[in-house]
Amino acid sequence: MDLHIIDAGTFKCDGGGIFGGVPKLLWSRQVKADERNLITLAMRCMLLEIDDRKILIETGAGDKLSWKFIDNNGIENSHLLIDSIEKAGFKAEDISDVIHTHLHWDHCGGGTTFDENKKAVPTFPNANYYCSKAQWENAMTPNPREGDAYFENDLLPVKDSVQLKLIDKEIELYPGLSLRIFNGHTPGQIVPIIEYKGKTIVYIADLVPTVANIPLKWIAAYDLYPVTAMEEKEKFLREAFKNNYILFFEHDMDYECATLDWDERKGPKVKEKGMLFDFL
Repeated sequence: MDLHIIDAGTFKCDGGGIFGGVPKLLWSRQVKADERNLITLAMRCMLLEIDDRKILIETGAGDKLSWKFIDNNGIENSHLLIDSIEKAGFKAEDISDVIHTHLHWDHCGGGTTFDENKKAVPTFPNANYYCSKAQWENAMTPNPREGDAYFENDLLPVKDSVQLKLIDKEIELYPGLSLRIFNGHTPGQIVPIIEYKGKTIVYIADLVPTVANIPLKWIAAYDLYPVTAMEEKEKFLREAFKNNYILFFEHDMDYECATLDWDERKGPKVKEKGMLFDFL
């Protein structure tokens, strides 16, 4: 196996959205907000080479969004997805598998693009696209709170192309790559677990969006089921601490990864943080 970090640009998000009920007095010590209370978040994807497979985890926001949406959400450099894949030595046609942890626009928008007729089509024509059955069904009939996070142009072209593959249980997709399922942030969120050079790397997606979200109560206001999100988070982070997993963050601007310590009174805390290859 080999792996590559793929940059898909950045966007801005209200700090209160990312940290929920945590007072700004506390979270602002960890992450700086601008004058509009917005913080910058990465869209950090990963490309895995496993035998002859080229597996892309997440695709960022993509290039189909309106200028108004881009401006409102502070999106920058979302075109970098394909540039980063090419920098790693591959073309869109080389990608054999795409894993979407879930189908919110900042995670799956780059999975489709406009063709010359402004019709949305799969960006990766030779790839299987994986997401969970629960997440797909939720995206097709979202509740009012979550509905604005899903866009038909991100989703339906993949289904229509017959490239969509739905999973309904936790599986080992390929040797060294397992998919776990969590339901607190949104139903059926996938968290990929990667075994690489004797280490376990967790692409932790929105189970823990940034390093600053590691404390148990520091969950996002976007978590659809906050109590479930906290329970899942505590159980999994205990496992991560016990087994010395490397947590890989999709959204943290400053740090790609962290490992954990555990305090029985306060819960998880950061042991080390830094760039992925510093841990390998």
